Amino acid sequence: MSDFRVLGAVDETLRLLLWSQFQVDSEISSIISTEQQITIEPPFKIVRDGDPDEDSLSIFLYRVVEDANLKNRQLEQAGPNALRYPPLALNLFYLITPLTNSTENDHKLLGKTMQIIYDNGSVSGSALQGVLSNTAEELRIILNPMSLEDYSKLWTAFMRSFRLAVSYEVKVVFIDSEREMGSERVLRKRLEFSQFRPV
Repeated sequence: MSDFRVLGAVDETLRLLLWSQFQVDSEISSIISTEQQITIEPPFKIVRDGDPDEDSLSIFLYRVVEDANLKNRQLEQAGPNALRYPPLALNLFYLITPLTNSTENDHKLLGKTMQIIYDNGSVSGSALQGVLSNTAEELRIILNPMSLEDYSKLWTAFMRSFRLAVSYEVKVVFIDSEREMGSERVLRKRLEFSQFRPV
C-alpha cells in the first residue's frame, strides 16, 4: 500500500522505464539524449509557439478516476481495537506526446515508446520507484483508445495546435486511508435458552 505520494511514484516509474530503454537505442538516444527530456509537464508548457525549443517526450497525467470494481470494500483490522477504512483505489490516465521539430522523429519516438510499454504492460518489483519501491504492488499499463473528438477537445483546452499523442491507463494505484474507527473484541459469548410451554 502507498501514501499520497504514489502519483509522483507512478510518474517516476514510467519515466525511468522509458529512459532505461531509450538510452540503449542509438536512433532514439539521438533524439532524447538525457533523462530530463522525458517530462511529466503538460504539452502546452513545452510547446508555446510552433515547435519546441528542445526535443522531448511528455508523459502528462491528465485524468484520475476511482476504480469502480474496488469500491465498498470491508474495513481492515488496524490493531487490536481499531479498524481502518480500505485504501482509495485509483486508475490514472496519461497523455503521451512526442514533441520534436520533425514529424519523422515524432513517429520514431512514439513508436519506440509504445513498443516499450507493450513489452512492459505489467510493472512490479525493482522497476517501481518512490513510495512504490520495495512493495508488492503491480502496475498494469493499458492502451486507452480515444476518439479524434476527445483528442481535439484536449488540445483545444491546451490552446495549442493538435499534435500526435496516445493515451494510456495505469491501474490500480492505492492511497492508504488514515481514517480509523474503534472496535471492541468479543471476549465472551452467552447463550440463553427458555422452554416453550404450549397453552
